[in-house]
Amino acid sequence: MLTKAKAMCDPLTQLAIHDLLTRFFQSFDDKSWAAMRDCLCDEVSIDYASFRGVPASTISADVYVEERRNALETLDMQHNFLNLRVELDAAAQTATARCNYLIHRFHPSFDGVNDHYFHSYGHYFFGFIRVNGNWKISRITQQLLRNQGNRKIHGAAGPG
Repeated sequence: MLTKAKAMCDPLTQLAIHDLLTRFFQSFDDKSWAAMRDCLCDEVSIDYASFRGVPASTISADVYVEERRNALETLDMQHNFLNLRVELDAAAQTATARCNYLIHRFHPSFDGVNDHYFHSYGHYFFGFIRVNGNWKISRITQQLLRNQGNRKIHGAAGPG
């Protein structure tokens, strides 16, 4: 439910945040770690507990990017998001968003028959802050619905 402080945002803000998330997800697929860093605030609150089994924390954006690079550098990936919903707190210059996601990950040895893939499905919740007039990601929460495939190909996937 929307409160008076948080409301659906105007189309330009919606588009700016959609573009930011598109660049963020594409940076994984392109392995463009500098582009990923550019999408983030200097510190990012992260909660990947449902995927990795580790507690939520706040880390530097540089550490966040390096962890993704180490875990994913060898994989071919395709990050997809849909059903984006953005809420704006104009007074605080912050926004939040929710979207569904589908992530395909393939090990280079995937041949269409073996299990050298690992796909994930679920929801992301994001927090955003305006920094020097541009939106940046300040918070990322992943809510895993289901994984499919061989989790061992992913360098940061939790047990199970």
